[in-house]
Amino acid sequence: MGDVEVRIEGWREVQAALDRMSRDVDTATVAALKASQNLAKKMIRSGMRGRPRWDHRGRSARTGESVSLNLNPPHVTKSGGPGRLTGKLSKGVGGVRKPKRTAEGYQGGVGVGGGVRNLYKKRAEGRYPYVAPGIKKAEPRMPEMWEAAWGRATKT
Repeated sequence: MGDVEVRIEGWREVQAALDRMSRDVDTATVAALKASQNLAKKMIRSGMRGRPRWDHRGRSARTGESVSLNLNPPHVTKSGGPGRLTGKLSKGVGGVRKPKRTAEGYQGGVGVGGGVRNLYKKRAEGRYPYVAPGIKKAEPRMPEMWEAAWGRATKT
């Protein structure tokens, strides 16, 4: 019996196309992960923007002219909630800038950092939750972002 010889043409092109698709999917995964993180950050911060506790401040050398927001009532007690969470706590909400590649894919996250002491974060989150409700508001829109990114990467 004679030997059978098989010749496959175009294998290099197929391999190059598969490598390109793999790179495109990885790029789309990182883009979707960052978009999901940004949406979560946005929703967390939106939960921190309550009504200010005071509707006015007086004139001073540091802050300038007096300001009145003409809110009714002009003052809300702390028992009504924290009001507006600002400063380092609000600015400290952030995501992972460079997602890490793991065996399962890529890993990112959203949290509060930026020089905010853990004691303050824990106490504020315990009394007036803002992270968990923000994530809950963002979750329904996240699958659309992933489907769109992967659809563009695979051209479907």
